[in-house]
Amino acid sequence: MAFINDIVIDITRGTQGLTQKSFRPLILKASDTTAPQLTKYIVSDISDVVSAGFVSTTDVYKMAAAMFAQSPKPQDIMIAISPDAIGTALDKLRELDDNFYAITITARDKEDLNAAGTWANSNKKFFFGCSSDLTALSSRNVDREAYLIHNNSPSDFPECAWVGQNIPKQPGSTTYKWKRLNGQNASSFSKTDLTSIRSEHGQALQELSGSIYVNEGIATSGEFIDVIVGQDWVEDQLQTNLLSLLLNNDKISLDDPGIAQVESVIRDVLKRAGDAGIVARASSEDDLRLSDDKVYMSQVFVPTRAEISPTDRANRTLDGIRFVYYLAGAIHKVNVNGLITV
Repeated sequence: MAFINDIVIDITRGTQGLTQKSFRPLILKASDTTAPQLTKYIVSDISDVVSAGFVSTTDVYKMAAAMFAQSPKPQDIMIAISPDAIGTALDKLRELDDNFYAITITARDKEDLNAAGTWANSNKKFFFGCSSDLTALSSRNVDREAYLIHNNSPSDFPECAWVGQNIPKQPGSTTYKWKRLNGQNASSFSKTDLTSIRSEHGQALQELSGSIYVNEGIATSGEFIDVIVGQDWVEDQLQTNLLSLLLNNDKISLDDPGIAQVESVIRDVLKRAGDAGIVARASSEDDLRLSDDKVYMSQVFVPTRAEISPTDRANRTLDGIRFVYYLAGAIHKVNVNGLITV
């Protein structure tokens, strides 16, 4: 039956999807004289690696296999082959596709490791390297690089297994120490060497009580890897969610209700950081004094409209917002004192 429709429904979605930071692993083969230009692949399993032309005897295949052998394992991996040196290759790759985070390289010499780590530190990525050379750690003090020093089949690429197991997890929620890596063997360093590696802010695969595990989880600066990765996730979530707020509303007024909307976004990100294990839970009375929500140890400080300078109001600048969160951290060492008596 024909009819005149007097009720018209028009629903407009008030959300806009935004791309969040990708923590995808990267395998880079730089200075490859057989490569005419930078070439990039995205692979989801080892069969994709073969289809891309990397046979089982190649370093790239072995690195990808080490990542995919873990549980959990990456959803996908980026592979890049370039005739350029590491820094130039990574610069060009960022222009082509910036959706990578955890960098690994086929090279093993310390000059290449250092170059990759320095680049990662300047570009808010994270480099995971491996070498049998204890001097690779000398004079390194970088937040965004971590070295596995390994002298037992380093061609098994244990750093790729390390990345493959940890990167798929919620960023910042897992410590990189204590990890048992599928398909990897313990190093054969002496205790003196292991002590030296740790004092130089590196890590090795060691065996204790029948278990082989990564015996530390630190960057060459001495900072813990999960702290840096968690910080990067919080920063990305704040940027993405604040941008979404501003894009998906006609206007966020520079008044107390508008400021409260910005504050709400920040509090939501910090709550999710707490849920992920990045922010410590508040339990004692001292903890609770440092907790706004009385659940996690985080605080947000925002100005009222009256506290914003006339110049900032005229320029539509919301300044003076601060937050602090207290790390949940992780247990990396246990000391127990016992007494036997009669």
